[in-house]
Amino acid sequence: MSKVIRYIITALVSAAAIFFIAKFLGGAFDSSLESYASSITDDVAAKRAALLSSGKFRDGITVNNIPIGGMTAEEAREALSPLENGMTDGVGFVVKYGDDGVLNIGMDYFDVSYNTEEILAEAIMLANDGELEKLRQDIDTLAREGKNYTISCSIVPNIEKITAAVTEAGESLNKDAKNASATPIADSVMNGGARFKYKEERYGYRAKTEEAVEEIISRAKAGDYGTVTIEGEVIEPKLTVAQLKKAIVKRSSYKSSYALGHYDAPNRVFNIKKACSIINGTVLEPGDVFSCNKILGKRTEAAGWLPAPGFINGGANSVDSPGGGVCHVSSTLYNAVIRSDLEIVYRINHSSHVGYVPWGLDATIDSNGPDFKFKNNTKQDLFVFMWVDSSKHTVNCELWGASFPSSYDSISFYAEFVEEIPPTATEYITDRNLTAPHWYVSNNAKTGYKYQSFKQYYKDGKPVGDPKPVATSVYRMHPMRIAVWPGFNVNTDTLSRQYKVDPPVPGS
Repeated sequence: MSKVIRYIITALVSAAAIFFIAKFLGGAFDSSLESYASSITDDVAAKRAALLSSGKFRDGITVNNIPIGGMTAEEAREALSPLENGMTDGVGFVVKYGDDGVLNIGMDYFDVSYNTEEILAEAIMLANDGELEKLRQDIDTLAREGKNYTISCSIVPNIEKITAAVTEAGESLNKDAKNASATPIADSVMNGGARFKYKEERYGYRAKTEEAVEEIISRAKAGDYGTVTIEGEVIEPKLTVAQLKKAIVKRSSYKSSYALGHYDAPNRVFNIKKACSIINGTVLEPGDVFSCNKILGKRTEAAGWLPAPGFINGGANSVDSPGGGVCHVSSTLYNAVIRSDLEIVYRINHSSHVGYVPWGLDATIDSNGPDFKFKNNTKQDLFVFMWVDSSKHTVNCELWGASFPSSYDSISFYAEFVEEIPPTATEYITDRNLTAPHWYVSNNAKTGYKYQSFKQYYKDGKPVGDPKPVATSVYRMHPMRIAVWPGFNVNTDTLSRQYKVDPPVPGS
């Protein structure tokens, strides 16, 4: 039995004896005895309270073998801080990408937590319960035998932050593959040079950021930190220069002459050259529609076009107008387009035959009227070259693009006569500017004709299948038209040759 307990028991026995003596003597000493007993109890409570209110860890408590006995909670946290920091040494990744790119995935990319506070909360309660004697025994035992706690560290990778950083690094390497391309060299047609300038293809690259993130997360969970490399894959272009050179072929060509008669008039030739220079080098992507009127624009003197002959009155007459002669260009293009097996969107023939292409194979255009349109119905770009060879007096057209299907390698284009359309009876038209008996011939009679055009496919010089109809062309007939004075009666009035006058100049 400890000295303390014996002391307490002795004191209590003495107090009891005094109490009974006082009672026996009549209570003279009651008040003094009660005061004495109370003082003893208060002393025990005070000593117990002193042991419980220290606010420090008991001797014998260690954390990861670091003594924290006699320390306050704040002192213990400070003592254990180096231990916590050491638990994250080496945590992180060095991410390498490209030739010399480096991304450090350090502690900012991890959510770190420790159980230190839980341990300290539990340790502070050791030897802090029970009556005074038990409390002193627990304190002695703890100091003698000790109690060690172990701090654990939770390191969780922040997937969102890591993914964002790795993706950004990888995207700096990414680039799309680019196909080789061909640019037409328009001026080459003048000297017979190469038709195209080729731009080399470019290989692309895609960084495998998803795989790199997966590796980081997996290794982080296993505590296997270190170096990670963002791998990648090369993306090949779909079309190389070598392939493009084989893919672009001359699908067709056609030339017409302006050497004879009025076709060689200077203004007309100027307009033809101007139109060819505008069209030359045009590129049509798959599905694009070519419009002569759209690409050439309004043919006006203000736009630089010169006056040259063109049909009026349905082909009954001709008159000089800005841009006269451009139909020579559209008709030459039409013949090349048919031989390229392209889709005709819109085409009509002239009202009267023209001598620079065969019957039924012409295409007329007018700023305010007919147009010639065709569509690139292939799966590749189509290149249009047009030029004038002044030395040979020819208008030339070449169409380059995808090769023909294996079933044919060339196309011929021709028209066959269908019927003649005789002029009807002479017509008399009133000109209010005439006075009797004056008259003139507005236009002479002209026979009309009908033609049907065809295209024939060939393979190695041999026809493939039957000819296919392309278009029907009707060249209008015109009766003789005589302009007469107001009130002229065909049944009673006579047209005397001596009163025949020259017709007025159109537009005057």
